Amino acid sequence: MKTIRNNDTIAGLQSAVSAADCVLLFAHISPDGDALGSTLALSMLMEQMGKTPVLALDGAVPQQLRFLPGWERFTRPEDVKVTGKTLAISVDVSCPERMGTGYPLYQAADVHMVIDHHATNEGFGEFNWIDGKAPASAVLIYRLYQALEMPISKDAALCLYTALSTDTGNFIYDSVNSECFSIMEGLMNAGLDLSTYSRLLFRTKEKSFVRILAETLPTLRIIADGEIAGLQTTMEQMNRAGADPYHVDGVVDYAIDLEEVKMAYYAHEKPEGGIKFSLRSIAPYRIDEVAAKFGGGGHHQASGCTVNLPMAEAVAQVEAALTAALEGQKSL
Repeated sequence: MKTIRNNDTIAGLQSAVSAADCVLLFAHISPDGDALGSTLALSMLMEQMGKTPVLALDGAVPQQLRFLPGWERFTRPEDVKVTGKTLAISVDVSCPERMGTGYPLYQAADVHMVIDHHATNEGFGEFNWIDGKAPASAVLIYRLYQALEMPISKDAALCLYTALSTDTGNFIYDSVNSECFSIMEGLMNAGLDLSTYSRLLFRTKEKSFVRILAETLPTLRIIADGEIAGLQTTMEQMNRAGADPYHVDGVVDYAIDLEEVKMAYYAHEKPEGGIKFSLRSIAPYRIDEVAAKFGGGGHHQASGCTVNLPMAEAVAQVEAALTAALEGQKSL
């Protein structure tokens, strides 16, 4: 992995941006708050540097994140037209495959850069700024603002707050450190309306979410002597609730927040087939390696994967993997 030190990365970024006729920014498929917020905040920084970046995304911006300023700027990769020397920057993308249909466009660029906080990222650009200890990619974007002495607008502050808070579980994961709160001070000073957006992100629920809960909570399973809990939702239940897949965000919290539970999963059928799992754990227990076994990934305490099996079989396999991981980590 070619990981370049922060100062070298910043100098390299400045040089690459100056030399580029076109700057492309890429978020990952099934984008979360960190991917979208960090990419948008970086786009605002690029504008201060005199560029008009193009934001590429394979998929749609989730409905619940469409309060982010500039969310409508994300463009399908196949609709992007580039001319001249192109700089491509992936943000919060742990591996090339996570760009989906955007990867060929990324590859076709003249210069490639990676900005990410996933420790599993092996680096796939000429410039790779990867800090596996950073709680969110937003931390790296904030550092760029500081290093380049660029002012943070109120819109950029909202994007960075959304990115940082969602990737830290509203500042409860063990990745949270003092730098997070230094950043929050800076965002508040930039005009962040914390009370409005913290409520929107973590308290406000759509009616469809409550209907999904009513369908899902009776499926609660508790195994491994009460230390693993799980919930599941079928497409039939989702249709009955009048819900779309994005309505299920947060359902897994009702499993991991149970007393004595160390690991949890939430399984729901995808419209196109397969079972998507949201996995959570309580530190020091990790579930990222469980997700990796099924071709997924994420963070130590928050990961996900998709298993292309019927619900019962998929749940059985994931429960077995979680049980083995729990027992293995207890012995360490």
